Amino acid sequence: MKRKIFSMLFTLVLALSLSLVPALPAMAATAPGLGTAESFAVLGGPAVTLTNSTVTGDVGSGFPFPDSTITQTDSTITGTVHEGDTVAQQAYGNFLSAYAALAGADNGTLLAGTLAGMTLPPGAYYFDAAVTETGGTLTLEGSSTDTWIFKIGTLGTGALTGTSFSVVMSSGETCNNNVFWWVAEAATMTDSNFQGTILAGAGIMVTRGTFNGNALATAAVTLTDATITVPGGGGTPVDTTAPTVSSTIPANAATGVAINSAVTATFSEAMDPLTLTTTFTLEEQGLTPVSGTVTYADVTATFTPSSSLAPSTVYTATITTGVKDLAGNALASNYVWSFTTATPTPAQAPVDLGAAANYAVLASSTVTNTGPTVVGGDLGLSPGVAVTGFAISSNTVVQGITSTGLTDGPGIVKGTIHIADTAIDPVESTTSAAQAQLDLTTAYNDAAGRTVGPVDVAGNLGGQTLYPGLYKSTSSLEISSGDLTLDAQGDANAVFIFQMASTLTTTTGREVILTNGAKASNIFWQVGSSATLGTYSVFKGNILAYTSITIATGATLNGRALASNGAVTLDTNIIAIAVPSGASAPPVPAVIDINPDTLNLKSRSDKNVITVHIELPLGFDPGQISVATVELNVFGTTIPALSLTSRVLKFDRSAVIAALGETTGDINVTVTGELNNGRTFAGSDTIKVVNPGK
Repeated sequence: MKRKIFSMLFTLVLALSLSLVPALPAMAATAPGLGTAESFAVLGGPAVTLTNSTVTGDVGSGFPFPDSTITQTDSTITGTVHEGDTVAQQAYGNFLSAYAALAGADNGTLLAGTLAGMTLPPGAYYFDAAVTETGGTLTLEGSSTDTWIFKIGTLGTGALTGTSFSVVMSSGETCNNNVFWWVAEAATMTDSNFQGTILAGAGIMVTRGTFNGNALATAAVTLTDATITVPGGGGTPVDTTAPTVSSTIPANAATGVAINSAVTATFSEAMDPLTLTTTFTLEEQGLTPVSGTVTYADVTATFTPSSSLAPSTVYTATITTGVKDLAGNALASNYVWSFTTATPTPAQAPVDLGAAANYAVLASSTVTNTGPTVVGGDLGLSPGVAVTGFAISSNTVVQGITSTGLTDGPGIVKGTIHIADTAIDPVESTTSAAQAQLDLTTAYNDAAGRTVGPVDVAGNLGGQTLYPGLYKSTSSLEISSGDLTLDAQGDANAVFIFQMASTLTTTTGREVILTNGAKASNIFWQVGSSATLGTYSVFKGNILAYTSITIATGATLNGRALASNGAVTLDTNIIAIAVPSGASAPPVPAVIDINPDTLNLKSRSDKNVITVHIELPLGFDPGQISVATVELNVFGTTIPALSLTSRVLKFDRSAVIAALGETTGDINVTVTGELNNGRTFAGSDTIKVVNPGK
């Protein structure tokens, strides 16, 4: 009897103690930005299927039409339907960015078991595997101003499944873009009362029940007898306002417009790019159509003439009422403006480099190299004595200080290395670094002192096409958010001179493109301080920098890097007065993720493709990948890509299995290809291959 009483007391004390356990501590959660995906109650990749369902919010399929479909049967949508249009594609891209951001965010507090019956304060939580909830309620201890993040399957696999499962807030409110469910694979809800934004790495299926939040999936979304409401109660309101042109470049009645100018128009809102290609035109003297192309980005349309405009000529630009915004509203009336081009720019004579013309690299203080750089010409240093990171062999020709000035490394110099030498070598017929520095000073002053017919430029030159002449900046210049094209207009002797008072910078992957006879040897960049070429950029011309030059990893220079008063710093580059035959820029490094990451050779999966998610470094756009050049390399067998949609490549699954043969284990595979500008890329991932019975 005493034992029974003691047992009852122990049970009572245990129950009381458990009820007094404080809430599970949680790491603070930061909500991801959903961008334009926030207004979508339902957003899938290739397909959305609605059957007898009610949706309050926008509905979209993110793959470009016709590769995406939205099917409705006996369903009601209060919002806008976007079937593979530019709005859905942008929202899908924003969703993928948010998914990737959450994947890389701190996981928070590890949970195990089920969520039903738990009460959790705001914070970040995670399960390292799949989660299945059957019945019960998860209570979020807080209000709609707090944030919860749940990550399911952080080890790479894991689905979220709920049946008769409810999520509620202790405040009695509904979620308002403050509860997020990151799911490695699919999410399935049946007869549930669910809240929050699901960001699924596969598909989403909701059958009966209610869903207050956003259903965002990389694959298809299917709703059957379900009700879903986007936080805030609705999608984007119907737009009935006509767009307007808010500004133009050149402005109306502008004079002295450079003949290499593009013509831009900025709108009051986002426009449908497909309606701009034939509605934005330019005419010479109001009569003769000008050939060109129309591009659109960030509410701005740009008309780029195919060739230079005529000097001292009036041009008229027109945007017709055929242009429409994303809601289909047309411009109320034609928008017309005119401008007059400038008089011709006088031709420039080339800058005489003197003895510096022999050098691909010339510095004053130090030359430092990391990685297998190739210098296709002489390398010189004066008055400094420290050259670091180049191979010393029996084939290395060195003039000047050799015992202490040269440190061995992976770089290769095809010409002569000059270290603080002061005389002309009678055998090699090369000129000393000291004399080259004197001549560089003369050349720098010549380039900086040109004053005849300058064209004022400033800031970013990226995305422009420039023609022979003198270009002057009173501050810095950069090449970013677009490549720079230099067009010699058929003149093989055309000279380009760029003067800048401060720095020259190129961002990752940017390129100087030469066309119609333009030559790197006739391009001169007079830099008032220092020049920096970004990673994997491709640059053309002679850089004459007052201070230093830094050429980042993988960048190439067809020309010369000549620094008057500072250092030249290199890292895995190709630098040459003329790029050697067969030389090319290193591949752009791609990050790839293969799905599935485990491949069963005996499986008879109904999925006939293997997908590869691809990311490129900042400055490179996966949308510029030339799909026809993309290959998956497996043991020397190349398998062409079937398609590319929103950073997802698809390959034939049966072809991959055939290439693997009977091989099992962790197999490294590589994806290679080219961008539209000819730059190559490469990335690798590991796939686990299993063969049951072997």
